[in-house]
Amino acid sequence: MEKERRPPTAQEMDSYRKRLVEEQERLWSEIRHDLRERLGPEYQDQIATIRDLEELAQADLQEDIVIEAVKARKTMLEEISQALWRMERGEYGKCLDCGRWICARRLAVEPWASRCLDCQKKMEREGRGRS
Repeated sequence: MEKERRPPTAQEMDSYRKRLVEEQERLWSEIRHDLRERLGPEYQDQIATIRDLEELAQADLQEDIVIEAVKARKTMLEEISQALWRMERGEYGKCLDCGRWICARRLAVEPWASRCLDCQKKMEREGRGRS
C-alpha cells in the first residue's frame, strides 16, 4: 500500500514540471537523432543500392527497429503531455481511476504517472498497460 497521499506542494509541482519538460525535450531529441542518423541520407542511399533479398531484409529490420523506438518514445511523450495538461487544469497528482492522490514518492520517480500504484498494478494485472 502507498503512503503519504496528499496534493503536491507548489515546490513539488515546480520540480515535476521541470522534470516533465526536460524529459519531453530529451525524447524529442532522441526521435530527431534516430530519424536523421538511422533513416537519413545514408539509409536512403542504402535502399537505393539494394542488390539482394538479404540486404533488403537488413534495411527492413533497421527501419523496424527505429520505428518501434519512435513508437515507444511517442507513448512517453503522450503521457508527459497529459501530465502537463493535468497540471494546467489543477488535476495533477490525482489518480485517473480512483481519484485519490498519487503518492509523492511515485510522482518523484515517474512525474507522468496518472494512476496511484494500487490502480496501476490492478490495470497491469488486467493487461491494460501502463501510465
